[in-house]
Amino acid sequence: MTVRIRRPGRSLGLSKGLRTRLPAPIIALVLPALATAAAGPAQAQDIESVRLSGYVRSAANDEVVRVARLEIVERDVSIPTNRFGFYSIELAPGSYTIRVSALGYETVTSNLDLETTTSLDFALPLRPVAVSELTVTTDREPPDLDPGSVDMSIIRLDVPAISELPVVLGEADPIRTMTLYPGISTANDATTAINVRGGAGDENLIRLDDSEVFNPAHAIGLFSTFNSDAVGDVTLYKGGIPARYGGRLSSVLEIHQREGNSREFEGAATIGLLSSRLSLQGPLFDGRGSWLVAGRRTYADLFLGLSSDPSIQESTAYFYDLNAKANARYGATGQVMLSGYAGRDRLRIGNTASAGWGNATGTLRWNHVFGSVFSHLTLTYSDYDYHLQNSFDARAASLDAGIRNLSLSIDESWDPSPRDRLQFGVGIRSYEIQPGDISPGEGSAVVLQEFESRKGLAPEAYIEHETEIGPLGVRYGVRGSGFLRRGEETVYRYEGDAPVVYRPEFGRYEQGAIRDSTRYGRGETIASYWGLEPRLGLRLGLNDASSLKASYSRTRQYLRLVTNTNSPTPLDLWDPVGPYVEPQVADQFAFGHVTTLSRGLYALSTEVYYKNARHLIDYVDGADIFISRRLETLLLEGEGRGYGFEVLLRKTRGRLTGWASYTLARSEQRTPGLTPEDPGINGGAWYPSPYDRTHDFALTGLYRLSEDWSLGANFIFATGLPTTFPVARYRFASLTLGEYGPRNAERLPPYHRLDVSATKRWGRGELQFGLFNVYNRFNAQALAFRQNEDSPLVTEAVETAVFGLVPSISYRWNF
Repeated sequence: MTVRIRRPGRSLGLSKGLRTRLPAPIIALVLPALATAAAGPAQAQDIESVRLSGYVRSAANDEVVRVARLEIVERDVSIPTNRFGFYSIELAPGSYTIRVSALGYETVTSNLDLETTTSLDFALPLRPVAVSELTVTTDREPPDLDPGSVDMSIIRLDVPAISELPVVLGEADPIRTMTLYPGISTANDATTAINVRGGAGDENLIRLDDSEVFNPAHAIGLFSTFNSDAVGDVTLYKGGIPARYGGRLSSVLEIHQREGNSREFEGAATIGLLSSRLSLQGPLFDGRGSWLVAGRRTYADLFLGLSSDPSIQESTAYFYDLNAKANARYGATGQVMLSGYAGRDRLRIGNTASAGWGNATGTLRWNHVFGSVFSHLTLTYSDYDYHLQNSFDARAASLDAGIRNLSLSIDESWDPSPRDRLQFGVGIRSYEIQPGDISPGEGSAVVLQEFESRKGLAPEAYIEHETEIGPLGVRYGVRGSGFLRRGEETVYRYEGDAPVVYRPEFGRYEQGAIRDSTRYGRGETIASYWGLEPRLGLRLGLNDASSLKASYSRTRQYLRLVTNTNSPTPLDLWDPVGPYVEPQVADQFAFGHVTTLSRGLYALSTEVYYKNARHLIDYVDGADIFISRRLETLLLEGEGRGYGFEVLLRKTRGRLTGWASYTLARSEQRTPGLTPEDPGINGGAWYPSPYDRTHDFALTGLYRLSEDWSLGANFIFATGLPTTFPVARYRFASLTLGEYGPRNAERLPPYHRLDVSATKRWGRGELQFGLFNVYNRFNAQALAFRQNEDSPLVTEAVETAVFGLVPSISYRWNF
């Protein structure tokens, strides 16, 4: 089929039309966009349209405002900026009143005489803070509770605004703040790995300036890798995921670093009980660009030297972060951006053992506008590695492992009319995973072991169209993705093509018998997988203040985290799909209602969702997964499902602001046996997943006492996580053996706590006090069973908690 596009307009520079031949599936998606786009010019064929485009920026520092909206009063049209703060609209020449608004900024109204194609940036002044940094006096709804947007199941954070909330150990953390919203939780207080709508921690795609982050944790999970001084905004998609994102089942966490102040030099320094932060930023190229550098370091190791114990004096425990970003603008709409991140944890116990782990990322992006098409080319690099070493004489050895990713993508966005946006792109990602190399120390009896790296290529392409038809908003698209497992690698073949078998005489699973092996050369394809991921979002406007929304998304995941614990650790490593492991696939449906009340004073969102997943992985009982050469012999394949009801109520202005969230949900798994004769896990019946929380309630409040003092508080209540109890015990020789009941049939005690904070400001300084877990609640995070030392026939349950009452204090100075 041949498509002919002919439309007037100097912005495109087309006078003779454009001919192109497209595949049938793409035509099916593009034709509605073209028909809608053609309708506008057809109504005024004698009037040549012109294009108005540009960026919406902050007047304070020229950083882009990523979630802004422009209203053309005379046309009764409202358009959003894209995720880079860019807007584009085609209009007939004439005089227009343009109103630009965004959360946290003053609304700007401009009168414009538009005669030719024009590039125009809008600068929005920060709105004077009337209540707190988090919520400001505004008549517009928060961008994640926007009745006028197709987006749903989305959370957006303004990171500088969370500084007034109570924090753990004095560190403002955007990921921990996310857990105060519905549908998001963590397995315990010692992890920043979030569980979204009952999904595992490895089911979240985490991107920092488009680069993947494979382990978002410091201090074995107590802190996230994201320094709040360097991060500008955070967006989490729980459902209704746009077609440009893929690679994980449950969610996408998109994090952008701040761009830096292109108007003047500024800085900030913060000192706390455990860490200090410093950030610097300023202009480049006479204000046509900017730069930012931020660093953070803990200093617990500085106090270890004060100990009288020599082994403690020689110990080390700290982590650091370094963020950097620079960008330069050229022409009217072009921009080049370079950003990077490096963070590392170091732990040494005297002269006996040490460990180090960390992330490194880099992003190079080029943005340019060609007529009405916004284009950007992105190159990213990500690396995560860890190193372990011990010095126990004959057992002295070291272990090195890691994962590395390199990606290239091209993304295009075209606004053919004020009510249409077409986005499409292609990309490719390469992965190299080093499971671990064991090297003996000097004089050690440990044998050198080198494990083959696992490599893969992941091509991707997508197309998505968003349009409005009266009160109905529609966003539909499809994503095509694949994964090619590539050599150099040896692949084992098993008898009966079964890497794991069940032995009924022993009542257990065992490794299958190796039949032979195949050696694949460098670059040879071992296995390949392909699939389509359709996406759909609908919005039905009921009135100016409320709407109904629905969404569907299919997601595919080609990497999984090798772990058999509820919360990931720094020593867990990723593993790709292969000859015996299929890609995980999930389908999610959501339906919701969003409204604003009392002229924007309150915003209310309710959602119900259902999702199911296939090819989920669980491990056989007693599996030793640490640097296993043949992981396929330890795996069982199953399925999962989750469903729930979520409520978010937000108060957006007044002395008291904040939000309340509630989630009623279930998350379940089923892992049948390999054959009808073997039991699988839990007899092949459905059982609660490790992340199943029936009830989860959070209440967050900020109260402004005066211009100088503000108070903050969080209260959280949640059902305890599932666990497995022993139901019987046996005496064998001198050993007492326990028999455990059904998988995850019991629960830990309910979790609840109260946190408070107080912030005092004067001049350029800010002093914050905080109390985490005010009433010192013992929240059990794990449960273990042991024999009573005095009576071996008595079994004791031992609960483990992470935090009791934790005070914090920090001081920030802006200069």
